[in-house]
Amino acid sequence: MHEVPDTAAIDVVLLPPGPIMEMAIGANRTLLAGNPGGGIRLDGEDCLPHVSVAMLPARREDMPEIIAKMDRIARRCSPMTMTIDAVAKHRSSTGETVSAFHILRAEILALFHKTVMNVLAPYATLPAGPPIFFEEAPAPSIDCFLRFPETSAYERYSPHITLGFGDLPELLPGIDLPVRFEVTKAAICHLGSHCTCRRIIAGFDLGTGASAAHGRPIR
Repeated sequence: MHEVPDTAAIDVVLLPPGPIMEMAIGANRTLLAGNPGGGIRLDGEDCLPHVSVAMLPARREDMPEIIAKMDRIARRCSPMTMTIDAVAKHRSSTGETVSAFHILRAEILALFHKTVMNVLAPYATLPAGPPIFFEEAPAPSIDCFLRFPETSAYERYSPHITLGFGDLPELLPGIDLPVRFEVTKAAICHLGSHCTCRRIIAGFDLGTGASAAHGRPIR
């Protein structure tokens, strides 16, 4: 398992399959070409494209229980069919444009989100400052993370894959939206700056009853 601090910023995520990972990384490269200092550089190892499900600051001593409960949830959840239907954009608290692949909120995904939020809520603890992140994180990242239950959960949950900073064209070469894909893997990740998925703490296969290898990216 990836070593975490006494209190860690964690994100329960769904990991898209390889072709969707590559599509997101390619879109991120398009953004970086126009904004080399964009701050989010997606890849398949150290900054994984992902769909956030639930964020919280958690104690390292609680991680075994959190992993066990997530394993039970994952085993009872079938693989999910998802649909990217649009390129979405919003303004960050610093005024920058952030582009993402918007994902339709299917019933099974909404239920998975609600279940994870309810089960993990008792483990949320008081944050201990920026060291809870994998790396130094700016104040807007910390604020976005801590406000997730208030601004992005339950009826406000809007699944997406963050692509990076910049105004991504709505029509991208080689990408014909909508795009449907199946997600079979979930994970608990340690968040980095801009709430990126920097390290896998534990991984899970949906619906199979088998827990994937812990502490490394899942393909």
